[in-house]
Amino acid sequence: MPDIILPKEPYLGLKDFNFEVPESQVAQHPLKERDASKLLIWDGHNISHSQVADLYREVPEGSLFIVNNSRVIASRIHGRLETGGAIELLLLEPVTGERPGGHESWLCLGRPMRKLSRGTKIIFSDGLSASVTRDPTHSGSGPEPFEVSLSLSGDALLAWLTAHGEMPLPPYISRKDASAAVQSEDRERYQTVYSEGLGSVAAPTAGLHFTDRVISLLKQKNCSFAHVTLHVGAGTFLPVKTNDPSDHKMHSERFLVPKETILAIAHAKAEGHKVIVVGTTALRSLEGLARLAELSERPPLELAGQWLRTDIFVRPSVASQRHRPWCADALMTNFHQPESTLFMLVCALIGYHTARFVYNEATERGYRFYSYGDSSLLWF
Repeated sequence: MPDIILPKEPYLGLKDFNFEVPESQVAQHPLKERDASKLLIWDGHNISHSQVADLYREVPEGSLFIVNNSRVIASRIHGRLETGGAIELLLLEPVTGERPGGHESWLCLGRPMRKLSRGTKIIFSDGLSASVTRDPTHSGSGPEPFEVSLSLSGDALLAWLTAHGEMPLPPYISRKDASAAVQSEDRERYQTVYSEGLGSVAAPTAGLHFTDRVISLLKQKNCSFAHVTLHVGAGTFLPVKTNDPSDHKMHSERFLVPKETILAIAHAKAEGHKVIVVGTTALRSLEGLARLAELSERPPLELAGQWLRTDIFVRPSVASQRHRPWCADALMTNFHQPESTLFMLVCALIGYHTARFVYNEATERGYRFYSYGDSSLLWF
């Protein structure tokens, strides 16, 4: 009797991660209270609904929360060419720090790209200028970051950005002709209450829902907090442009996992407590560390406490494929854009079909999507 050959499971292409989000459900502004956001809970079998304000009721006693404490830089800046044309730059991260003459080199994205080439000079207000030192290019994944040399550096540059830069809100949040009050609100609300070191060019948005009250109630339930730092850059927010997601280039991002966080994870596991990771960037930090530890055949603790880089891209190749995180038991995260690397990560963690079921439920229930939107707690 001949062997029965079953058909192979088809690979997931970019369009398999597409879904519809009603425009009315794309959150344009934060709610008045951070913790008033809805919270969809997937317990591994069923969906339930709550609020972030009641998170302490929804998690086991003694859980360990791991957050990304990176702080967002007001890194979107507007200037003009010497010929007068308007230019917008989004600063991503410093390349090598200060250079001779007080100039600092940064990777950035810019538009319109057709006006930018090596040697182009851009003039900003109050003494800041930039010179393009590497030609902008395109790849199959879209525009590539290019390098500029800035006339200010260090604290002087950060002070200029604080005074003149705009918060790097994503393009689906409209701020055309926004009032000073709205811009001021964004400067406060596009940061987490526990953010510390400046470095991100997009907020780790899962943490935007936390308030001092939420944290206090969790601690009363013997929950504890530890942090990682991943400075969010192009790797997190650049869209996937390739039909085959495996062809997408993930830009590397800087991250640090303190030794204290590794020890807190080990203690939680030894005591039988759950590890809840707040945000995809915090999860990518932990998975990036685990990947580097595996490649170097060293325990994660030996790599902790130092700045590293990761371009890890966690996604399912077929619908049945799941990714088992190194230490996380659950992920708290917002609802992400279709066809994004972040939605693909969610699919890998809870299952492709489950993720689509969860997102369909969120849409039908009127959940608010994306950066200023509602939240979810997903158990693996």
